[in-house]
Amino acid sequence: MASCAQEIPPLKDRLGSISAVTAMVQPVAAALLITAIIMYMTSRIILGWGRKNASKNSGNLPPGTMGLLPVVGESLQYSRPSGRFLPAVFISDRIKRYGPLFKSHIFGGPTIISTDAKVNQLILQKEGTLFKSGYPRSILSIIGMHNTTEIHGNTHKVVRNVILNVVSSRIRDDKVISYISDEIVQRMNAWDGQIVRFQEEATRAKRKVVQVLQKLIAKKMCRPATETYDILDGLLAVEGDTLTREVIIDVMLGVTFAAYETTARVLMLIPKFLGDNPHVMKTLQDEHFHILGERACTEKVTLTWDAYKSMTFTEKVVKEALRLVNPGDIVFREAMEDVNVDGYVIPKGWKVMPCFSPAHTDPTIYKDPLSFNPWRWNNKDTNNMEFTPFGGGIRQCAGKELAKLELSLFVHHLVTRCSWDQSEEDEMFEKGLPIYFKNTRRFQRELPPPSQRLEDEKIPSSISTMA
Repeated sequence: MASCAQEIPPLKDRLGSISAVTAMVQPVAAALLITAIIMYMTSRIILGWGRKNASKNSGNLPPGTMGLLPVVGESLQYSRPSGRFLPAVFISDRIKRYGPLFKSHIFGGPTIISTDAKVNQLILQKEGTLFKSGYPRSILSIIGMHNTTEIHGNTHKVVRNVILNVVSSRIRDDKVISYISDEIVQRMNAWDGQIVRFQEEATRAKRKVVQVLQKLIAKKMCRPATETYDILDGLLAVEGDTLTREVIIDVMLGVTFAAYETTARVLMLIPKFLGDNPHVMKTLQDEHFHILGERACTEKVTLTWDAYKSMTFTEKVVKEALRLVNPGDIVFREAMEDVNVDGYVIPKGWKVMPCFSPAHTDPTIYKDPLSFNPWRWNNKDTNNMEFTPFGGGIRQCAGKELAKLELSLFVHHLVTRCSWDQSEEDEMFEKGLPIYFKNTRRFQRELPPPSQRLEDEKIPSSISTMA
């Protein structure tokens, strides 16, 4: 017992140790208490926000979740990329959980997302009565507050008519077709022997386009054209109370953005589609070398509108590329009143986001939907609600015929001049699908048969001119 008593510190020392420990614990306890209070208050705010958003028509809203964070909602989950040509992971997961119509909170507001082809058609066709264009401010701040997606009524009608009239008349002009062809060939010559990362090329080109457009607008506004040569001429010709210069500038920026971004996405992936499907490549070559033979091929071949219209298999290739790439995958609308759809209510003021890619890759609509098969269009109607690469309704892409022309001319020069390799795997296309181009040369007068070209070049392998 004596030895044990000697091991016990004096009371004074023990009290001092307890005081020291207490002094150390107090700040930690205070921090934990403050953290607990913050977490409690935050949870109350979040739960209250969730109840507030779910309370309105809660019994009739489509299923879904609004996320945990105010303002942010599920925007972070929505931004997750998907592989290959499937709909975004966010969309696919929620289709499995909730079906083709569900609610969410993205881009700063409550949103109803539709992947149902029939519902999408209703939304697109009922603009002006049940719905109106309603893009988030975060997007409008980039493409302009008065661009073609956001102007309404008579202003939108005037702008759309100008674009349709200019595009429909100019694309039939052989000089325009020749100009587009020359631009394509110049780019291919510049890619000779290089690894081309289309995404980096796109970023540099976009900056250049904006600079050129600003100078062009300033020049034309100082000296208006007497004849309508392009869309800007057409817009300036009808400038007035309905169409202000502010609107014209935003429309031109929006048109440039839309025409560039969407077409560039398809152009980037066409080499991959053709490289992965040599039987498609051979059929295309046969078609295009036949066209060249009829044009009495010289060093510089001039394509015409009639030649373009004869590219029947190319038309199917372009449709198939549009189906898989979905260049205009989503649009935004806003409910003008409470709208009943399939037993659910879309509340007035809510954003509505039709999403088209799920229908384009639906195995019940397209057999083996992820395969690149242009022959599927032999007996398939493209004027239906299940194929909407250019949207629909009164805001259907006014430049869709120009886009198809550009894609077809690109295919023409690609398959008659070039071969290529994908330099590295990039299934998520984070690097813009790196492609290796090599030794692009101009045509010679004498052309061996297409079948011999295919055998000699062994398409696809690093891009060399077929000569």
